[in-house]
Amino acid sequence: MSVIDFESLSSKLSEFTVVDVRLRDEVKEQGQLPGSHVLPVQELEEAMELAEDAFKAKYGFPKPSAEDPNLVISCRSGRRVGIANEVLQKKGFTKHRLYNGSFLDWEKNEGTIVKPGVPFEPEK
Repeated sequence: MSVIDFESLSSKLSEFTVVDVRLRDEVKEQGQLPGSHVLPVQELEEAMELAEDAFKAKYGFPKPSAEDPNLVISCRSGRRVGIANEVLQKKGFTKHRLYNGSFLDWEKNEGTIVKPGVPFEPEK
């Protein structure tokens, strides 16, 4: 696990799988990084237990691999990134990156924002 900054993330955004651990309603209201995926931190531990097909059906993107160096965790201010990191480390994740500045830093640096945010909603 390592930290990633705005410059590194924004310059190669399409190469990363950015997982935003905010609540879906927050993302809808505040916006999101282009191409990011929403997996609320409250659901993270249970989500990592799902089979790959069940994970994709619920979250709309492939289940991240514990060895994926292009997995980036983001939230609003960075607090929930730390919580998500603890969960991921318990699940054997070692190569992911933490965007500690998260959404507020992205906004401050004038990164492109999808607004309103459009988190994946599983079919009921």
